[in-house]
Amino acid sequence: MSNAVSQLDDYCRKSLVFAVQLLGNQSDAEDVVQASIEKALAHPKAPKGGVDLQKWLYRVVRNASIDHLRKQSREAPLEETAVAKATDESPERQLANEQIKLRLRDALNALPVHHRELVVLRDYHGHSYDDIAEILSIAKGTVMSRLHRARLALREALSDLQHERGAE
Repeated sequence: MSNAVSQLDDYCRKSLVFAVQLLGNQSDAEDVVQASIEKALAHPKAPKGGVDLQKWLYRVVRNASIDHLRKQSREAPLEETAVAKATDESPERQLANEQIKLRLRDALNALPVHHRELVVLRDYHGHSYDDIAEILSIAKGTVMSRLHRARLALREALSDLQHERGAE
């Protein structure tokens, strides 16, 4: 029983990070995840554990997040999920790294939700194409093509940053 509880706790934390990355607001994400967990666990067809429960929970959180975004009728900026500062870096390097993070966050926020969620699921959470297809209820080929287009859009949005870093 203890293993099942710790597994569910892990899934809930990951779902919260996912919701924050989609919604851009910790408080809203907490509300969405709490409601999603209650809904997912109360559903009679919900998986009872394992990877299937994780995918199910991601799907419920994703749908609730999209509903929340629709209600807001605007997209909120992503918050940083983790801030790690190296103490051995110079202040100039820390500032440059922080500016890069902000630019990346802004570029990611500029993507449509259907592209942003793919990048978040694949590149931040490390899900496979098959898992993403199941979570989003779309074909694996659609995942791959949309992810490719999303990455191209990010690359285009950050192209001036690449030129700046190449000049360093």
